[in-house]
Amino acid sequence: MEKYLPKNVCILFLLLGGFVTVLGVLTQVSHETQAGSWSWREIVMVVVGIVVYFTFAFTGFYFLITRIKKRGIAWTKRRVSIDFSNHELYWHEIESIVLKKYPGIGKVTTIVTKPEYRDEIQQRLEKRKSAVESFDILWIAVQKPNIMHQEMMKAFKQFENLHRV
Repeated sequence: MEKYLPKNVCILFLLLGGFVTVLGVLTQVSHETQAGSWSWREIVMVVVGIVVYFTFAFTGFYFLITRIKKRGIAWTKRRVSIDFSNHELYWHEIESIVLKKYPGIGKVTTIVTKPEYRDEIQQRLEKRKSAVESFDILWIAVQKPNIMHQEMMKAFKQFENLHRV
């Protein structure tokens, strides 16, 4: 069983993006010595910069930690690990696995769950939102995404062939 870990390039991009953003915010703050003289544009820019920094930094460190801990997308004969947090689905809970293309994001492997298992999956994964209909695996974040998708499709078809009623 091969694990498909987060890409090093993706981790580097996220951490550098966060670092550059915080440098921009610090530069903006250092140019204005008096906080009372800031215009609304400068305040908005600082707030947006801080939000972007935390988003990039959190995601980058999350991917880095999961890579160090060797957590990734993987599967066995019974289960599929669907994300870097080791959330798992059983093969019998999966209705289909589809390749989708989103503009601006790129390719995504989408795992669609069967309607009769959605409440059970939602409780097991502790999702508090609406019913879990599908899970997306972003190709931009995973090493060897094409191979991962092909191998996952092959394993799913093998499971389907073994368990046909």
